[in-house]
Amino acid sequence: MKLIESIQYAPADQIVRWIPTGDSITVQPLNGWSDLPMHIASGEYTHSSKQDKSGRLHTITISARLKEEFDSPELIIVKVNFCNGTNVIVGSPDIPVDISNNNTLFLSTISISHNTSHAPLSSTE
Repeated sequence: MKLIESIQYAPADQIVRWIPTGDSITVQPLNGWSDLPMHIASGEYTHSSKQDKSGRLHTITISARLKEEFDSPELIIVKVNFCNGTNVIVGSPDIPVDISNNNTLFLSTISISHNTSHAPLSSTE
């Protein structure tokens, strides 16, 4: 598990540059990244993988507490910035991320469970 400092997102259909190079990737959204209104360092990230008949399946799970209710756009790519200064891109234009919101009277949270055949790549930006 890694502690998340912040999360940024962009609509998957507005990615104008998607260049993977080894273990990293260059991603450029048309209108830049938008910040998710989360409490700093309130998010958790886990990544697991398993081998099956069709290949390797990677499962990324993200959760975070929000400062306010958030209506997430559908089909997005997220950039997860960790407290240790590193980051990863989760999702792709082909397999975007779907965010689940949970709002109560006192607490707003988001959760993401994303399955893909590719391990998340660190962003070069």
